[in-house]
Amino acid sequence: MIALLIPKALRPIKVHAQASLKFLLRKKLRQARGENEKTPSTPTPLPLPKELQEPKDQGNGLEHETHSFNRQISAPAAVNKELSLKEALKKTDEKKKKGVQDYSPASDVPKMRREAKSTVLFPHASTYPGCGRQLPAYWPDYVLDLFQNVRREQMPPVSPAECGFRLLCGSHQMPHPQKASSGGEDSYFLCANGSAAGVADGVGEWQWRFGLDPRAFADELMQGARTTGEQTQFQAGLEAEARAKLMLSEGYKTTRSFGSATALVAALDPTGQPKLGVANLGDSGLRVLRWKSPSECTDSSPGVFVAHRTCEQQHAFNCPYQLARLPEPKDYADLRAQGLNSLVKAVEKSGSAKQDTPCDADTYTFEVQEGDVLLLGTDGVFDNLHDHEVCELAQAPLEAAFRNREKATAWSIDPARLAHAFAEAARARSQDSSAKTPFGHCARNAGLQHMGGKMDDITVVVGMVVKV
Repeated sequence: MIALLIPKALRPIKVHAQASLKFLLRKKLRQARGENEKTPSTPTPLPLPKELQEPKDQGNGLEHETHSFNRQISAPAAVNKELSLKEALKKTDEKKKKGVQDYSPASDVPKMRREAKSTVLFPHASTYPGCGRQLPAYWPDYVLDLFQNVRREQMPPVSPAECGFRLLCGSHQMPHPQKASSGGEDSYFLCANGSAAGVADGVGEWQWRFGLDPRAFADELMQGARTTGEQTQFQAGLEAEARAKLMLSEGYKTTRSFGSATALVAALDPTGQPKLGVANLGDSGLRVLRWKSPSECTDSSPGVFVAHRTCEQQHAFNCPYQLARLPEPKDYADLRAQGLNSLVKAVEKSGSAKQDTPCDADTYTFEVQEGDVLLLGTDGVFDNLHDHEVCELAQAPLEAAFRNREKATAWSIDPARLAHAFAEAARARSQDSSAKTPFGHCARNAGLQHMGGKMDDITVVVGMVVKV
């Protein structure tokens, strides 16, 4: 109130006097510390943070590509922030501070791009040690409530046995709000025998560019993989990794609709060994969550950790590997008759560009044990959730199920409820314009500005590893 009563003509004098007093106070504090007063020199302009510097043209044919990210020039946070006198005198390591603020959230970027000449792997930020651990994550109350209520109301009728494993699976899907009427473009499958599961993400550009249903191809791919999985449940001599790749390959062969999709298939060893085979092509992901035994837990070490994980495959930023079914010359006449001449021209223009195939998928063999939690998700999940956030969220339900209990503890968790909880957590992050997400980290590595979550279709499959 006092400041409001000072005449405008006198306000500059008052401000100058305050600055002089602060300078004298700073000088006295430095003299008390034995520091010599230094004559300030002309300040050197700060270089832009690496993530804000204009990317150099690499000659990859993408220099004219338009992204839905708005480039902004912003000074580092340490310059923008008004520091108090005491804070200014503290000797803090500015390198540890985050460098950029006020990014604009981006809308969905279509994944289907022209072919890039180089292949680059953009790992999620959660693969880096300690990333995002500076501050505790904020979660809405409704998300935390879902994780507190994942126990079964009734135990399933199947009793544990001495050998063999199966997956108790549950799933949950949340389409992009703009695609709610169509159900989104993601797909998934769960083998009824509990031996395998998978997720796929159809490429939306087929819809807005050619008027085709992008989910049709993904559904056919998952249905074919499921059929193969049920047929190979007890096939002798087929290891888990080979089984997962076979399911992906055979599923692709059954597709008939034109389209493309990323895909991930996870399959247990058909001989009953504690092994999980995974075939992943694109940017979907899988995490094997494991509860540490009470003897391994400390107050500073959470009981849940990521025992195994997959890595995404990208040709370039936001351009993942994908399986595609393209028209052949024999289909051109029918497509033109249906008014799809634009699709024919696009295919003809692409020429003999190399397409991704099931052989390009990354394959894994993971050792699993009873009580492990498999978390499968499309990019709508892992673009918004770091690994350490997944572990933090799973801590409470898994601790309630596993601590101080013996065998068959995984049966007490309802996988469908846990999948729902993870889906809601990913959706909450995707709507947070200030969140620090894996997608934002990768965008900055690619020279683009993005802060906050990424809205997308979200599909989560949870599989509890149990003995049967």
